[in-house]
Amino acid sequence: MKRGAQMRTVADYLAEALRNLGVTHVFGIIGKSICPAALKMVDYGLEFIPGRHESSSGFAASGYALQTGRLGVAFATSGPGGTNLLTAAAHAKANNLPVLFITGHQSIQELGLPQCQDSSSYLADLAEMFRPATLFSKLVERGDHFATLFNHAISIALGPNKGPVHLCLPFDVQTELVEQCRIILPEPEPMISVTNLNRVLPLIQQSKHPLIIAGKGVGRAHAHDELLQLAELLHIPVITSPGGKGAIAWNHPLYHGPCGVGGFPHADDLMNQSDLYIVLGSRLSDMTICNLKPENHPAHLIQFDSDPTFVGKILNSQTLHISGDLKDNMNHLLGNLTEHTIQLQAVNRALPPADYFLPLPELSQLSLASVLENMSDILPYDHTLFVDDGSHGFHAVQRYKVKKPGSFVFDAYFACMGNAIGMAIGAKAAAPEETIVCITGDGCFMMLGTEINTAVCNQLPVIFIVVNNKQLDMALKGMQKTTGRIDGTLFEVPMDAAKFAESLGAVAFRAETHAEFTIALKEAQQLNQVTVIELLTDRDEIPPTAHRTLNLN
Repeated sequence: MKRGAQMRTVADYLAEALRNLGVTHVFGIIGKSICPAALKMVDYGLEFIPGRHESSSGFAASGYALQTGRLGVAFATSGPGGTNLLTAAAHAKANNLPVLFITGHQSIQELGLPQCQDSSSYLADLAEMFRPATLFSKLVERGDHFATLFNHAISIALGPNKGPVHLCLPFDVQTELVEQCRIILPEPEPMISVTNLNRVLPLIQQSKHPLIIAGKGVGRAHAHDELLQLAELLHIPVITSPGGKGAIAWNHPLYHGPCGVGGFPHADDLMNQSDLYIVLGSRLSDMTICNLKPENHPAHLIQFDSDPTFVGKILNSQTLHISGDLKDNMNHLLGNLTEHTIQLQAVNRALPPADYFLPLPELSQLSLASVLENMSDILPYDHTLFVDDGSHGFHAVQRYKVKKPGSFVFDAYFACMGNAIGMAIGAKAAAPEETIVCITGDGCFMMLGTEINTAVCNQLPVIFIVVNNKQLDMALKGMQKTTGRIDGTLFEVPMDAAKFAESLGAVAFRAETHAEFTIALKEAQQLNQVTVIELLTDRDEIPPTAHRTLNLN
């Protein structure tokens, strides 16, 4: 050791590195094994948002990462605190969100002793459990190993294929004094697929019926402007996957609506008639291509995706993979397009009119579809809507009119109920001046609705809309259609979401008509407090999810 060298703890270096990375908020639930690191984060100026359930804290960190583009951070104590974070980690992986999950661990010096909330290989090995749910997971066994492992984890989380990482920090490692800890902050660099990009234009020029399918990757890369330029320069129609909803404004003349589950037949028809798909940030999951007939797979597929896992493996199409960052690749492509604009504009393609709407259902009670169709008119242009999973989510995919590209967030892929509640809270912490709205269902709300109290205690005025049809609607309708049974889908004692919200400190409204909902939503914006609007809808309304059914006989 050099004379005069200052010794600092691993927890000091961790907190300082997070602050230098631009992290302002961390989310989690404190416990003995994570105390040293959590308290140091507070000492270094990071605001700690204590959650009510670890999974929601993980979702909040994902919402923060999505809103800021920076690293999100969620932590939990050892044992069950860590296992409760696993769902949020898998959700972040499915959505390519850069989140650092930190869990505690008993002291290395005490390994082999049975302990409460054990995270070692003797009971619940968190480092091993997080491995398939993240891009990197490791137990830090010594203080002098921390810098190397932290640098590696962060370079992966913020790298070209963004996603979650996990570090398991033993108590004594967090408090270990280390003389030197060299943290390297990653610098973003363009990642483009130049060779394959040069093959894009010829394929488009040869195509008679090209189609752009925009997925949620457009939102993750903030490539909305690039999508618009590509579509307008080449005069190509655009449809969106369920998770890609909002990649383009609802009323753009080249937008032909969402496809797949929650989509419109018009968009599915375009998929079945196209000879070239230009897929931007979509895995082409079953939720997107459920109505594509095998005989109508396009001859060619251009797929922009940083993750090669499913590229070229889903459709019987000759596939050109454009790897790397979507926004960087699109900008490179557009730079070449400008030189050929006159030639490309001369290509005449007959496009169908973008008339993708369906009539609203006629019901005896309030229709959720009708509420969603007019809801964006009551909200300011600068708002973000987080939509939870369930039938209400697919109603929103079909009916909500997105005006600001990138303002609609919905995960139809991993699809974990309750994720939007935490994500909305994390997003509000990151952007306190923006209107943040969450649509969730009564089933989701029963799972993680206590996070309303997290928002109240931390003065994060999110507007929560709880769709209450007194049942697990999507499961009920799907089971009823395929089996004629509805086992386990009805709530024998329905919840009163408004009373529950009030007990957690929120302002609450109940709405059974359009007029009541409009008044409540307008008042919620004026109050600037955490508000819950319980929306009582017709339980017989059929969700737009019937495309995806199973034969269980």
